[in-house]
Amino acid sequence: MAPATEVATIPLASGAAIEDADSSAGKVWQSTLDTVSQQDGFQRAYYGREVENQSVLQLFIDWDSLDHHKQFIASPIYGPFAKHLMTIVDGTLTMLHANFAPHPPTAALGTISPVTEVLTFYFEKENDGFDSKLRQFIKVISENAEGFKAASGGWVIEDVEYKGKKGKAYVAILGWESVKAHMNFRETQAFKENINIVRADPLGMEVHHTEFVAR
Repeated sequence: MAPATEVATIPLASGAAIEDADSSAGKVWQSTLDTVSQQDGFQRAYYGREVENQSVLQLFIDWDSLDHHKQFIASPIYGPFAKHLMTIVDGTLTMLHANFAPHPPTAALGTISPVTEVLTFYFEKENDGFDSKLRQFIKVISENAEGFKAASGGWVIEDVEYKGKKGKAYVAILGWESVKAHMNFRETQAFKENINIVRADPLGMEVHHTEFVAR
C-alpha cells in the first residue's frame, strides 16, 4: 500500500487561539494532534493558518496508507475525537487524500520552507500527462526563482466537486522562503513564458499560501 497524505481544511471558530496552549482552543488542538499521532500508521503532521485567510487552518497528515486513516475513522475513539475537534470549528471541514511524490513532502511543508504555496488544479478526469508538465514547470522555477525551496505533488484519491461538477484534482505544494519570493517570481519573464505549461489543461485552479509547522 502506498503512503497517503491527508489534506484537511478547517475553518476555525472566531477567536480560536490554537497557538496558545493554555487557551481552550489550544487545548482542543493539542488533544487533536496527540490523538492522531498515537494512531497506527501515523507518520507526521503539518499544520498552519492560510496566509490570505487567517481563519482557515490547514492540516496535512502523512499516513503509511489510506487504509490506516480509514481504520482510525472506523475506530470507536473517532466519534468523540471528531466531536471534540468540532468545538473549535465554524463551517464545513473538508478532508481529502493525495499520493504525493516525492513522499514524504516534508521539505515543501515547513522543514526548509517558511511558507508553502498550495495549488489545486481541477480536471474532468485524471490527466496522465499532467505530472510531467508540472515537473517541467517546477524545473523552470528551480532554475529561475530566488527563494524557491522544494516541491511535491499528487492526484487527490477522492472525486472532488468544482463549480457544481464532479471531477478530479491535483494538489501541488511548493516551498518558498517567503510569499514575497513567490510574488517576485510571478513578475519574471520565466514565469510569464512558462505558466501556460500547467494552466492549459485544468478546468480551473486555486492557490493560497500557508505557513506550516511540523508536529
